[in-house]
Amino acid sequence: MSDLLLDPVQFKIEPIQIPATKIARHGNSATCTGGLADIWKCSMTTKSGTKRLVAVKSIRILTATDVKILKKISERVRREAYVWIQLKHDHILPLDGVAEEFGLLPALVSPWMEEGSLDDYLKREFSRLSDRRKWELVWQVAAGVSYLHQHGEGIVHGDLTATNVLVDKSGRLRLADFGLSMILAEAGNATFASCHPGNVRWMPPEALRDGDEDDDEAKDEKPTKAWDVYSYGCVVFQIFSGKQPYAWIQSVLQVMGAMQKGRGPFKGIESHGAYQQFSPCLNKVSASRPTIDIIMGVLESRR
Repeated sequence: MSDLLLDPVQFKIEPIQIPATKIARHGNSATCTGGLADIWKCSMTTKSGTKRLVAVKSIRILTATDVKILKKISERVRREAYVWIQLKHDHILPLDGVAEEFGLLPALVSPWMEEGSLDDYLKREFSRLSDRRKWELVWQVAAGVSYLHQHGEGIVHGDLTATNVLVDKSGRLRLADFGLSMILAEAGNATFASCHPGNVRWMPPEALRDGDEDDDEAKDEKPTKAWDVYSYGCVVFQIFSGKQPYAWIQSVLQVMGAMQKGRGPFKGIESHGAYQQFSPCLNKVSASRPTIDIIMGVLESRR
C-alpha cells in the first residue's frame, strides 16, 4: 500500500489501531458482501489474552481510483472513526478500533452482534413479539437517534434502516453505520452502500430529487435530521407491521418509481394504534416532520 495512504490523521483521541496479528478471520470470504462494503466475522485477541467475536467492516473500491482520492477517502473514514469512538450509549454500536489489513481503506472493528440486523430479527421473531416488546424496540431506536442528534453539534445518521440497526445477544438494539453514508460521496465517489441492498426503501422523498435549482428543498443534497426522522418512521412501522417499506414491490428501481409518484411506504397502517403518533414522521415535506425530541417525549409518556 502507498505510504501516502498511511499518513496519520491527528485527533485528540486516536481510534485504536488493531494489529493484524490480533484478528483472525472466520473463513476465506466475507460473511456479508454487497454494494461497497464487506463484513468479516473475526475473532479478536484482547489485551488480557482472551478472544471475542468482532465484525470488521471494510469499504471496497470497485474501480480504479486516483491515489489522492483514496487518501481523501481514507482520511474521511478515520475522521468518522474518531467521531464514532467517542460515542457511548446503550443503543449505539461501540467501536473497538481500526484495522489496516482488509483492503486499501481502514476497516472499522466493532463487537459481533449475535442476533444480526433488526430486519432479520423481525423476520424470525415477529409472530412472537408482544406489543410491549414492539414499543420497547421503537423506543430503543429513537433513543439511539436522539443521542446522535444531540451529540456535539449533532450527528446525522443518513442511512437509518432496519438493516443498519443491529441486535445483540440480550436483544438490545444498536445503531450502526451512522455518518458513513456521506464518506464516499464527499470524496467524489458513489454514496456509501451497506451490506444489505435496497436501502432506498427507508429513504425520504427528497433523497430522489434531481437537484432543480428552483426547488429550495432539492438544494439539501446531504442527509439531514429530518431525513433521519423519515427513515425512523419507516423502521417504526416495520416493527409494528413486520414488513419492510414498499414490501409489495420487489425491484428497487420500481420502489424509486413509487417514491417519485408520491406513494407511501406502507399500506393499511391507518388502522394501527401507533398511526397517529408516528405518521407525521413520513410527511413528504421534511420541515413538517417532528424532531426526534418530540418523538422521545411521546414515547417517554408511555413508559
